[in-house]
Amino acid sequence: MKLNHLFAASLLIVMISCKSKTAFDYSEAIVKMEAELSTDIASADQKVSEYLEAKEKDNAILMSREMELLAEEKLKEIKDMKAPDVEEADNFKKAAIRYFSYVKSIYSSFKKYTMAATDQEKEAERKKLSKIIAEKKIITEHMKEAQRKFAAANDFYIGKVNGGEQ
Repeated sequence: MKLNHLFAASLLIVMISCKSKTAFDYSEAIVKMEAELSTDIASADQKVSEYLEAKEKDNAILMSREMELLAEEKLKEIKDMKAPDVEEADNFKKAAIRYFSYVKSIYSSFKKYTMAATDQEKEAERKKLSKIIAEKKIITEHMKEAQRKFAAANDFYIGKVNGGEQ
């Protein structure tokens, strides 16, 4: 009888460990996509600034389009990823979709801003872009909180990366 209880307990531990590993791998896949996009964003932002300083509007527009497409690609990857059958997975996926949609919206708006033909259009687009950028902290915190809940519900730890949370 004791052997059956030990076997059942061992089986339960293995099942929990497998779900935890699956959840961790899912989280890491999304983190990896975000990190890759962040690297591209840093590079693109530098180039766009240089283009605008040099009054190379066409290059700034092209770079904005490129980043918009890259963000769209990452967004599609996340939408196409099947969330694991674990607690908080759907909420984490929704938060990731919201985050990557937000990043895409920044570049969509910036592209419209750089393409604006008149000062009036440019000012209207600047205001839209300012509102979008003002949401950054909220969107980022929502993503972090969803990931924290996902990790806690699935028994894995989110470490610190580069002085911030992963």
